[in-house]
Amino acid sequence: MKRQIVYIAVIVLLAAAAVLLIGLLSKETFNEDDSIRAEAFGADGNDQQDDSSAIQAAIDYSYKHEKLPVKLLGNSYLLKRGIRLKEGVTLEMGMATKLLAEGDFNVLEAEQKTAIKNGTIEITNPEFRGAAIYVSGKEQIWTADRILIENVTLYNSSGSNRGEGILFNAGRSGEFISFMNVSGMNVSGFHTAVLLQAAPPEGGEDYNFINGNRFINMTVDDCIVCIHVKSDVTVPNEVSGNMFENLQIQLTEQTDKAVILSGSNNIIEGMVWDAHLLKDSQPLIELTGKSSGNLLKLNLSKDRVMDEGRDNHFSTPIE
Repeated sequence: MKRQIVYIAVIVLLAAAAVLLIGLLSKETFNEDDSIRAEAFGADGNDQQDDSSAIQAAIDYSYKHEKLPVKLLGNSYLLKRGIRLKEGVTLEMGMATKLLAEGDFNVLEAEQKTAIKNGTIEITNPEFRGAAIYVSGKEQIWTADRILIENVTLYNSSGSNRGEGILFNAGRSGEFISFMNVSGMNVSGFHTAVLLQAAPPEGGEDYNFINGNRFINMTVDDCIVCIHVKSDVTVPNEVSGNMFENLQIQLTEQTDKAVILSGSNNIIEGMVWDAHLLKDSQPLIELTGKSSGNLLKLNLSKDRVMDEGRDNHFSTPIE
């Protein structure tokens, strides 16, 4: 009888310990606002260790469970490999939070139905040739599957002016990215701030395209190419109907082109600063032979525009 009582007492104590442990893990993993802490998976957030695996583990946990937002509220998270944002998950950073990318990789790759908000993605490696934010046409983004990117600073602080800030890429048959919203971004120090690229499709007879996306209230600074739309005029590889509104483009002596534009019916509207820093004979807007019906409204003189396309329209307040 005594032995049975001891066994029962041990079982009760073990059960109580298990309940306490589950409670502690739950408290550590979740915030009171029903979000997930990367620190619960081992992230440091103080620029002292590689936090890539911990942040990915938090995202994977969210994806497999209730798809709660993953929050990064520390000062600086060191990344030595890229992060994949899984379908349905929001990554939300504090306004002062930084992701410090040490290496050559796409820093954040976003699947459909995801969101990236606030904070800074900073590139510290001068050999960087990836993208700070990468979206693949494999995700087949459409109206119900859109990705939201807002209020994020993308900064290549290495001084090399390499890589892309934002890259949308469609390269195979049947890939597409449409109707995304990108707003309130600051992009600085890259080779190309925004690259929308649809290559001749491989692997089938379907088209690929990047159409109908909105880029609003964006600031671009100290990039070699600020906006680059790279495609054919239309299908099979098309980039058309995209809108860049309320742009602020700050040129520097490193800049080669403010805009290189292919595709059709794209709209680019905004302000360009300090064109005098570049040679008067240097075209800052290039409309390629694969462009048609595009509309640009920028404060540059018409002699800064090289138009090899068809039916493009350039509007300027400068006579």
